[in-house]
Amino acid sequence: MISLKQIKLELLKGRQIEEIIKDINWQDFERLVSKILEKYDFKTWNNFRFKTSRRYEVDIIATDNNATFLIDCKQWSAGRYKSSALKKAIKDHEERLEEFQKFTKNNPIARTKFRIKNSQKLIPVIITWYEENLIKHSKTLIIPVWKLNEFLLNKDGYT
Repeated sequence: MISLKQIKLELLKGRQIEEIIKDINWQDFERLVSKILEKYDFKTWNNFRFKTSRRYEVDIIATDNNATFLIDCKQWSAGRYKSSALKKAIKDHEERLEEFQKFTKNNPIARTKFRIKNSQKLIPVIITWYEENLIKHSKTLIIPVWKLNEFLLNKDGYT
């Protein structure tokens, strides 16, 4: 897996983020997103599975003192006609969010594990490789990986 330090060095050389990360597989992409979140003092859990009416999996759960992000990483390539696929992914992700809320509401151990306070926001986020036409759809924020730092620096303005 490419490290954040290696990515930074490549960016300083003038390479574009899309070029640097194009050969990363989906597992490394999820780990990269987690590492970035951890640099901003988020506690992260990858590939969390839970069951309510059926089984669900969340790519990344990231929490700090103010918010909990349920993150779905989409390593789709650049191209047209992805809007409908993205909207379907958002619908599925928001269903996972609703089920996760039910799971944690009825499970004080999970609320403690994920440090979820009663007033804390649960925010669905999709992290993509490339910038999409959508920035927010329904309740879900869509953030390209190369804008994740900017988002985390200004997250209170988005949430």
